[in-house]
Amino acid sequence: MKSPPIAPIASEEIRGVAWLSKYLRDKLRRDPGLRSIAIRGEVSNYKPGAYGYLNFALKEGPAVLQCYALEDDFRDFPDFKDGSKIVAFGSIDTYALRSAYQLVVTRVRLEGIGDVQQLFDERKKRLAAEGLFDPARKRPLPAFPFRVAVVSSKRSQGAHDFMTRLGQLRPHVRVEWCETSVQGTSAAAEIVGALGRASQLDVDLIVLTRGGGSFEDLFTFSDESVVRAVARARHPVICAVGHTVDQQLADFAADLHAETPSAAAERVGPETRALRERIEERFRRAHSSASRTRERLAERLERALTRSKLDDARLFFLPQRQRLETAIDELANALDDGVRRRRERVAALSEGLARFDPRLQLARRGEALRSCAARLDRARSERFAGEGRRLGDDGARLERAMRDLILRSRQRLSLAAANLGGNDPEAILQKGYAIVTHEGRIVRDPGEVAIGASIDARVARGTLSARVESNKVDSKKDVDGNERIG
Repeated sequence: MKSPPIAPIASEEIRGVAWLSKYLRDKLRRDPGLRSIAIRGEVSNYKPGAYGYLNFALKEGPAVLQCYALEDDFRDFPDFKDGSKIVAFGSIDTYALRSAYQLVVTRVRLEGIGDVQQLFDERKKRLAAEGLFDPARKRPLPAFPFRVAVVSSKRSQGAHDFMTRLGQLRPHVRVEWCETSVQGTSAAAEIVGALGRASQLDVDLIVLTRGGGSFEDLFTFSDESVVRAVARARHPVICAVGHTVDQQLADFAADLHAETPSAAAERVGPETRALRERIEERFRRAHSSASRTRERLAERLERALTRSKLDDARLFFLPQRQRLETAIDELANALDDGVRRRRERVAALSEGLARFDPRLQLARRGEALRSCAARLDRARSERFAGEGRRLGDDGARLERAMRDLILRSRQRLSLAAANLGGNDPEAILQKGYAIVTHEGRIVRDPGEVAIGASIDARVARGTLSARVESNKVDSKKDVDGNERIG
């Protein structure tokens, strides 16, 4: 279905944004029902201005009404804060620059504590009774932290302020991110998980932070699970949520509450510049003290040797000089040990600073890569050697099998040759037998040759020719020499 055509508007009837804002403002001001009105709600985002005005909001469920009051009026208001339940009297007006309506408040009446504030106060009282806010359980911050776990959202303004200030004052401190959302329905569970991950890291300190926001947005950091996670963290915790006026229950449970994220960055140990100056100053003092001690002992020795009035003071002072030299050597050794220990401490601190040098990190990773490559080469060589040994074993087994096969084949060949030799006609002739032939055919039956016919008899060394005189047939055997049956 097509929408009806829009009626044309004459150019002289087209208005500007400012005209519309003024028109709506006049409409609201002329409405008698909005010129004097009383609104009940829970206070949120209470912010006194720097130029004599007050801003806050009234909430009822998801509905929010912005409120504004002049100094001449709000100086007579009763004391209230975020979470207070009040009735605000005034009139509805507009803020033309933003085309938003607001309640201009001239009088306020307290009605008690709002639901959110009441929950906050009850939870604070209960957790305090359990000892979670007890100053005696708070741990001191490490004097020289080098690794810090940051629990926040990288998109949070508070995290940005903390990282900026930390990079300006303490670039030697390494940051391990445990990222989490900092507002929303799932924020409390994510913050608890991030604090758990931070406790498992090898860090010196945990910083829980986010920027400012409404009381409801920051109320996530008053969730009971978040407060308990802060209290049971394995490392000391600095909590910097919003600003001082936005203090949440997690701030009370933390080992240190910082007013702002930037202030939290300023509490993470000494500045890099001051740390270097401190190390250099201690080294200079140790060196100067050792030099002065040596000079003082040398002067004492010189005076002891030159004040004697004896002819040979060396013999008189020899035992004392030897003891003095021994004491000087022991003192010098003690001074050297002291200087050495201080040098080792300076070296340890320098090493701690140098651990975060990108070149050293790259060198370590390169060494780890070379080590992995060497292990891979060794594993490959061992694999090849193992395969070579297995191949050699297989070859030896194959060679033994071939020898056994050849031996068995030779035995079978010898047996076959023996059997064949027993049936060799030449061998039979050597035993004195003869092969009789008639007209080129072997004679096996006397009946096949007529009397008087010529036959040949082959013997071992030649052939004999003969003529048949008789051809008597054996009736008991057949042609093959087998016994006849029947």
